[in-house]
Order: sequence, then C-alpha cells, then structure tokens
Amino acid sequence: MNQSRATIQSNIMEVAMRVIVAMLALIGATTAGCLQIPPQPPLPPTTMSSWGPNGGFTLSSGVSTCGGHATLSAGHTSITDPCFTGVDNVVMCTDTSNANAVQCSSSSGYLAISGFGNDTISYARVR
Repeated sequence: MNQSRATIQSNIMEVAMRVIVAMLALIGATTAGCLQIPPQPPLPPTTMSSWGPNGGFTLSSGVSTCGGHATLSAGHTSITDPCFTGVDNVVMCTDTSNANAVQCSSSSGYLAISGFGNDTISYARVR
C-alpha cells in the first residue's frame, strides 16, 4: 500500500511538473511574440510657420525640389533653375568641403554662389 501511495504521489508530481513546463513554454512563446518592436514608419513631410514683429517664415521638411550640390570653379559658380523666383527667395548654402564662408544670391531663375577655391557647396531654397 505504501508503494502504491508513493507511485501515485510520484505520478502527481510528474503531472504537475509537466503542467508547469507547458505553462512556462506558453508564456515564453507569447512574450517573445508580443515584445517584438515594429519598424518605425518614415516621417511625413511637415510644414511649420512662424510669425514675429520682424516678419515670418515657413519651413517645410521632406523632399526638396529646389536644392542640390555645386562645385565652385575659382571661387564662383551659378545654377540656372526655374525654382528660384526672385531676390526675395531665402536660400541656405553650406560649404561641405571645408569650414569656409559662402555667399548665395538668388534672382529670377538663377542662383549665384561665391566661396573659396573649388569647394563643394550644398544649397536649398527655404522660402
């Protein structure tokens, strides 16, 4: 009788261990599936406007149709593009080769860039 009680208790312990292992496996599989982080979607283009006592501006992020790179020749170059509509355009220019000063002047259909030597200049019309 003692031997059958020991067998029954052994079987109960074995069943309990199997249930615990099955529950831990189920919890692990569920957790592994739920904790995956989806990739971030691309940021949508955004437009921001600001106004103050001295005027205002509008800044747009996203693909710029009026921007690019130009290489200076003896410190000067020009770009012909219809997106430059006049002298009131705000154009941002940056020397990407060296830390040198750059000057950009826009007019109707034209951008003049002055800088140093044969540096590469990035430009974009902001407004």
